[in-house]
Amino acid sequence: MKIDLNYYLAQLHTGQWFGLKDPSKGHVYENILVIDDTKTLPSKEECEQGIKALQLEWDAMAIDQQRQSAYQTESDPLFFKYQRGEATEQEWLDKVAEIKTRFPK
Repeated sequence: MKIDLNYYLAQLHTGQWFGLKDPSKGHVYENILVIDDTKTLPSKEECEQGIKALQLEWDAMAIDQQRQSAYQTESDPLFFKYQRGEATEQEWLDKVAEIKTRFPK
């Protein structure tokens, strides 16, 4: 998922606290209108930093989910084979390492 200004601002407060001055100009900082006078618009720099932070969190969560899925379908079966003596511990550990390489944090 690509985190944008609209998503970031929506995470800051509940309810509809902002809108657009001109809908044809889209969700750009200069076009944001605060419609709830109890809220204030963060600076453009704060928004950019917030978007980057949320994107990093989202990306990390996605990688964790991809790893978990790969572990379940690829390395867990090797672990159980290792437990039964049908595969080596190194085969299982190599698969875990390969998954970590494929989905780096």
